[in-house]
Amino acid sequence: MNTYATIDTGSNEKYFLYLYFILGYAERMRPILFILFISLSLSLFAASKIYKKVNPDGSVEYSDVPLVPGAKPIKLKPLPTVNMTPVAPAHPRSSSHAPATKPFRYESIRILSPQADEAIRSNNGNLRIKGELTPSLQSNLKHHLQWQMDGKILAGANSLNLNLKNLDRGTHKLQLRVLNANGKVVIRTPTISFHILRVALGAGNTLARPLKNAP
Repeated sequence: MNTYATIDTGSNEKYFLYLYFILGYAERMRPILFILFISLSLSLFAASKIYKKVNPDGSVEYSDVPLVPGAKPIKLKPLPTVNMTPVAPAHPRSSSHAPATKPFRYESIRILSPQADEAIRSNNGNLRIKGELTPSLQSNLKHHLQWQMDGKILAGANSLNLNLKNLDRGTHKLQLRVLNANGKVVIRTPTISFHILRVALGAGNTLARPLKNAP
């Protein structure tokens, strides 16, 4: 099927096919596809021959095949080219913008022995205390344990099991804590109270005095 268009003599010849074949699709195409379609159409257009015929009324007819005897091929000027700027790929996130890791958190800590408000009979004042930490102590994070009794830190007590000696009889308060490298408390137990029962020196050694005879 022959394709041609009729335009006025004063029209610009090199754009008539562009307007005829492309303009109707411009509003329905995405920009990138539209540019690619234009480039393909213009390359096909440049490779074909265009014929021109002037009618008696002065109008001009164009076609890709001779319409009537006497139609002459015309030489078109070079078509404009479209330069497409490449889109820079998205840069991956640098390590500095990586999401921060969540700090380590222990699930639980508690004192197993002695029990809260427990009364313990120990004539020599010795006592073994035990704690539990879940998960285990994170030494790689420079965490360490700390026992505190009666408001004082028990020196060298970086263990869940500890033997105490010669405790005074009476009520004592105990707490177990985990500290980080900066000495900040990571997790702690509630403070509990317990009671040491000791026999007083000399208890039970007093002899009863005999009663005096009545006068």
